[in-house]
Amino acid sequence: MTASALAVITAATSAAAQTIASRVDAVRDGTVQMTFPTRPNVCGDARGGVWIQDGDRVIVFGDRDRQCVAGPVRVSIGRADGQTVSIRKCVACRTTGMSDGVNLGDVPADDAARYLLGVAHTAGGRNADEAIAAAAFSDAANLGPDFTRLVRDENATLQARKQALFWLGQVGESTQDLVNLDGSLKGSTMREQYTFVLSQRRDDPALDKLIDIARHDSDFGVRKQAMFWLGQSHEPRALQFFKDILRR
Repeated sequence: MTASALAVITAATSAAAQTIASRVDAVRDGTVQMTFPTRPNVCGDARGGVWIQDGDRVIVFGDRDRQCVAGPVRVSIGRADGQTVSIRKCVACRTTGMSDGVNLGDVPADDAARYLLGVAHTAGGRNADEAIAAAAFSDAANLGPDFTRLVRDENATLQARKQALFWLGQVGESTQDLVNLDGSLKGSTMREQYTFVLSQRRDDPALDKLIDIARHDSDFGVRKQAMFWLGQSHEPRALQFFKDILRR
């Protein structure tokens, strides 16, 4: 083996051993791109739109008339003065050429998702939304604990926590795990979001929890929101709940 070939192998091995965080942090100014696999039920239109097949439902973020293509998540991270200033994701988008940045190429979905959820603890606004959604679209395994930590992190922005709670309800976490979150969710904004997340489950434990919140939550606005979602469910037990209230 030549010395130059050995140098190439050594450099590749060293790069592979670095974490995504350290490789991103090494870029002071410019753009860092990476791609990773999506979950099997996720596709995109290469323009920012995303489709998620959820049982017999299809959740669409974007234009329904466009073609949905299976493809990886591409994340672009903008860096300035050694700080991350932007995070953008796109499903089924091609990697773009860059003159001022670094392309990490294909990275493991688990590593990418956990890196992005870690960033979301301190990011705000659209950057947090994009990082959280990109993690949710990834084919990473068992992200429930990571989303839950973000939901409970009172030092994170409220918007990031709301987004994490929404996606926690979409990534396969059991309804019982969602029910168990109740005691750690403070404030009307998070609790109203909680009623929405429960309403998307359409199973008995979620319905039971919504009825419990509608009956007993100390915040009138949260009780009202739980009642709204119960009314949307058209479930017989929800209808019985309203009959019981009217008979009082």
